[in-house]
Amino acid sequence: MFTNGEIGENFGKEIESKLKNAIDLEVASGFFSYKLLERLTPTFKQIAKKGSCKLLFGMIFHDKATKSQKKCLIKLNNELKKINKDSGVFITIQQYHGKIFRIVEKKCENIYIGSSNLSYSGFKTYKEFNLLVKDNKDQLLVKHFLKHLFNETDPKKKIGFPLDAVDLQLKSQTYPTTLPKKTLANFEIPKSKFPKTLPKNSLIIKHRPSEQPRSSLNLYFDKGRKNKSGKYSPRPWYEIEITSEKNERLDPWYPKGDWTAFVNDDEKYYKLEMVTSSGDPKSPKAIQSKNGRNILGELIKGRLERKNVLKKFEQITQEILDDYGKDYIELKKIKDGVYVMVI
Repeated sequence: MFTNGEIGENFGKEIESKLKNAIDLEVASGFFSYKLLERLTPTFKQIAKKGSCKLLFGMIFHDKATKSQKKCLIKLNNELKKINKDSGVFITIQQYHGKIFRIVEKKCENIYIGSSNLSYSGFKTYKEFNLLVKDNKDQLLVKHFLKHLFNETDPKKKIGFPLDAVDLQLKSQTYPTTLPKKTLANFEIPKSKFPKTLPKNSLIIKHRPSEQPRSSLNLYFDKGRKNKSGKYSPRPWYEIEITSEKNERLDPWYPKGDWTAFVNDDEKYYKLEMVTSSGDPKSPKAIQSKNGRNILGELIKGRLERKNVLKKFEQITQEILDDYGKDYIELKKIKDGVYVMVI
């Protein structure tokens, strides 16, 4: 047991002592300390000369990197790959938060799982809990999972990619790499063109972030897409859709196909071109802004940001919506294909 505390041993000392005699290494960690990676680089290179050294990080793709982190990863990856092509740095394009250390020596194999990242805090300062896996069946399960992270061949399941195949973006980058053709501002209208008479009845479409952690409002956290350079890049932050459930789609007022939404947002007025598509054409489930899903995202995520309940590149949760005070949109039908949308 390794806790970095009074009860249990120090995890950093254990790992670094094992690394000295390692001939093969696989680490899958949510986060990392670039200073620790720099200090351990000579050790990693020695392991790569004996076998292979693979380091995978699971949160930086969506959290974005500092300049120092990116520089460190690129340098380490290049140095390891010069030694042998099987070694290097890997990045997951979906969030991976686990921590696994597989260290192979000539006469034994050590697998550790727990809470410690490949970081100074995980190795020393934080109270952690890690265990050495001794059961043979459990070891096989862990190695099977590592194979999935590093070597998955099914493109639908694959989430781990070599660093060279990933567009690792910087935290300091405040603009998207690909600018949308249209933004929310393109659809602003004067107050005089906003509908004056509203119907009393309305349709409620719920947000369900607990059931949809990487879709709908959280599309940013789904797998990235290949950009023009052929590298995987995160989806745009404001790209969202709203996914309805069957009982909501049975409502006779539910919009289908192309429709128009008028929105009043903090004394700004918008006329949005919308579309409901995907799945059964008679009962489409995905509510989107027609000229790019970023427009609806600017509206909803932008409002959450202005109300100080959501930060950029933060996952929308039920707790965030509870703090905001509303976990649904309301559609008030004026006539066929025309609604007032309340967010």
